[in-house]
Amino acid sequence: MSVIYFLSDAHLGGDDESIESQKRQDLVAFIDQLRHGDRLYLLGDVFDFWFDFGTPPPANHGPVLAALAAATDRGASIAFMGGNHDYWARTARHPGYLETIVGLELIDDPHTLVVEGMRLLLCHGDALGGTRGTYRVVRAVLHHPAAIFGFRLLGPRIGHWLAARMSALSRRSHRPEAQVIHEDRLRSAARAVLSSDRYDVVVAGHVHRPELLTTDDGIYLNLGDWIEHRTYGRLEGGKLTLEKFN
Repeated sequence: MSVIYFLSDAHLGGDDESIESQKRQDLVAFIDQLRHGDRLYLLGDVFDFWFDFGTPPPANHGPVLAALAAATDRGASIAFMGGNHDYWARTARHPGYLETIVGLELIDDPHTLVVEGMRLLLCHGDALGGTRGTYRVVRAVLHHPAAIFGFRLLGPRIGHWLAARMSALSRRSHRPEAQVIHEDRLRSAARAVLSSDRYDVVVAGHVHRPELLTTDDGIYLNLGDWIEHRTYGRLEGGKLTLEKFN
């Protein structure tokens, strides 16, 4: 029987090499378990930054990209949803590197998946329930075709340098109390979706806090992250579980 997996928030390239090397090794080992007929949904922020400049990606992503390509060659299906760090997988009208070279399928956020009568809403999580405050403006600008075109003109060297600086600043600004607010907000948004009776399951990432919550209206699964928790979702035979890679 084929298995469906869900994973997000590896933030490849976002940590020191001592952390990155183990993160890559574990992720490659996880991908290598995919077999013919299995399906993997990558639900955002797999990369700490990804922008398709039309040139080969950074070399440190090579092992993971090679593992993904090998998995698709074996007959596994892999879908990629951009998060708030790696939304720019396609920056032109034609398919980009992840589609043409690696063999991934790009899906929009949110994405509806129906399996054996079970209705799942898949999302990264940063926009579930609507964006708020200044992030609403920032997200709209970053997703605008004009901004994407302008950033593409910077080229890989300046673009990756700028992205690394912004990511570092963002990490330093995160506070524990704000993290709790984001977790609660995403959980509440997921429960609102479930209460609408349109979906049986909401699967998200973004807040790096693994959680499997069963309510009267359905199931909320937060995938956690691949930095600290190494957690992922697994759906087999109609049963959804939260797993930890070992």
